[in-house]
Amino acid sequence: MYRRPALRSFFAVAALAALTTLGVAACADPTSTPSSGGGGSPAAGESPAAGSGSYATTTWDLQPVDSVAKLVPEEYKSKPISNGQYNDYPPQEFLEGQTLVGIQPDIVLALSEVMGVKVENQSVGSFDSLIPGLSTGRYDMSSADFGVTKPRLEQVDFVSEFAIGTAFATKTGSPITVAQPTDLCGHSIGVLNGSYFVDQVNQASADCEKAGKEPLTVQTYPTDGARVLAITNGRVELTAATVDAMAWVIKSESVPLTVQTLVYEPLEQGIALPKDSKLGPALQAAMKEIMNNGTYTKILQKWDVAQIGYTSPDQVKLYTDPSQLAAS
Repeated sequence: MYRRPALRSFFAVAALAALTTLGVAACADPTSTPSSGGGGSPAAGESPAAGSGSYATTTWDLQPVDSVAKLVPEEYKSKPISNGQYNDYPPQEFLEGQTLVGIQPDIVLALSEVMGVKVENQSVGSFDSLIPGLSTGRYDMSSADFGVTKPRLEQVDFVSEFAIGTAFATKTGSPITVAQPTDLCGHSIGVLNGSYFVDQVNQASADCEKAGKEPLTVQTYPTDGARVLAITNGRVELTAATVDAMAWVIKSESVPLTVQTLVYEPLEQGIALPKDSKLGPALQAAMKEIMNNGTYTKILQKWDVAQIGYTSPDQVKLYTDPSQLAAS
């Protein structure tokens, strides 16, 4: 999520994929939630169906790894790392009561354990405030399922986590089908404000006009809950989100949406850091470590999204410059 990717023609890069398994397999004031090693959790790594009924994991039972811990800047060995997290984008990050849970809090917990540090997750209700918060020093990092894009790399650095495609959905019962990009033309679509989906659908709309078709009517919403409500209430005809988020809202929240077969090409997702942050190498090493020790896979399996994960630690990248991304 967040803004603003440089895009080639949406029509040129959109990919078709059958999502018949998606529903089954893929599937505010800040508050502080400490994330650190120590303590026991009998349900660690289990889904609520298999455990206590809570999505929270309090430890992955990992010990600090010397080769990782030595890369941690000295200042964070005596104070917690402040991590800004959006709180309304399941399964990546969302609130269970007052506790942040999801893929991102779980990954950050594992990273903190192998780094030998404490991380304080700051629950943030406005997604588009996170990168400005990094730039002003409010947060030391932000694990909020950011798409890694060239414009963002002008503002922040990233440690990559996995790559996810964009899915489209209609309200169940709608006659609209979206199997190719031109099927979007002439329809209204709702997306999260500040997300890269805004750019994707605006590019699609421009391509519709170039092709002599009606443009899209794009509506943005301040929270993901508001986006979902808009399509279920009939205020928009289509909605867009990452494949994992779309599967979650249908499977876990019983929202009456039908996922369409058009999937936009996967985009690298990553943890954002202030430009030139010395935390970057430590987080990259920690991410590789949790892949090597199997915790990364356990986390994705817990959330039924193992298919989005990297297959090799070599895929974990520290992005510091737009030139590192393929030409768009």
